[in-house]
Amino acid sequence: MNNHSYVQTALNQIAGYKTRDGDIAMFIERITSESPEIKTIFNAIAVAHDRTVMQSTDHKFNGGPAPIANPIAFLDFVQTIMNKVCSLARKDAKGKRVDDFGNGVDFSQDLTDQLGFSVDPKLIPELVDEDFRILYNVHAYIAQGMPYLTDISPLHYHAENVKLDDDTWVKENIADSYEFALSILDTKADSYLTELADIRMGESANMDFAGTLKDTPDSKRTAKRLATQEKKFASDLAKRKAASKKVAA
Repeated sequence: MNNHSYVQTALNQIAGYKTRDGDIAMFIERITSESPEIKTIFNAIAVAHDRTVMQSTDHKFNGGPAPIANPIAFLDFVQTIMNKVCSLARKDAKGKRVDDFGNGVDFSQDLTDQLGFSVDPKLIPELVDEDFRILYNVHAYIAQGMPYLTDISPLHYHAENVKLDDDTWVKENIADSYEFALSILDTKADSYLTELADIRMGESANMDFAGTLKDTPDSKRTAKRLATQEKKFASDLAKRKAASKKVAA
C-alpha cells in the first residue's frame, strides 16, 4: 500500500454532499474519530457497512433506530469514492504542478493542502491504481455479505447511475482504467462549460440593467437561491435580535 492516497480527501468532500452518500461519509468520519483503533480509512468503510447491517437487522426485527442507509447503498458509495478519486487525481495532474493564482490565492497550494501530499505527476496514475485496487477489495468484501443479490456490478474506475424514463437505473460513463476515466471527466467538463456559456454568456453585454431584467435560462434557479438566502438572512436576524434582548435583560 502506498503512503499517499486520494481516498481520505475524496471522503471529506463527499461528506459535504446533501445526499445519501454524504450521510454515509459523515457516518464513516464519525466512526473514525470515535474508534482510533481502526487501522485505515478503508477499514473504516468496511466497519461502517457492518454496523449498518447490524442496525438494519435490529431495526427490522426489534424496532430499533433506522440505519443511516440501506446496507446495499455502500456498494454505490464505494463507486462514488472511486469517481471522486479520479476527479481529484485529474485536478492534481492538471492544476497543482503550476502556480495558479487567483485573487491573490495560490489555488495549486490549496489543493496540496487538501490532499496532504505532493508527488511527481508521473506517479499519479500509480496512486489511482493503488486506490482502485484496495477499494475493489473493500467493494468485494461488502458484496460478499449480500448473497441475496444475484447481479452486482463490479467496481469501476468511473461509473454513474442514470435513471431511465421507465424508472429503471443503469450505469453509464463506465471506465475500467484511469486513462479512460480521464477522457470521460474531460468530456463532462467541456460539456458543462459549454452549457454554462449557453446559459450565462451573450446576455450580459447587451442587457439593460437599468430596466426590468428579462428571464434567462437560469432565472428560476437563481430566484429560488435568492429566496432561500433571504429566508436564512431573516432567520439569522431574528436570532440575533432575540440574543440581544437576552443580553440587555
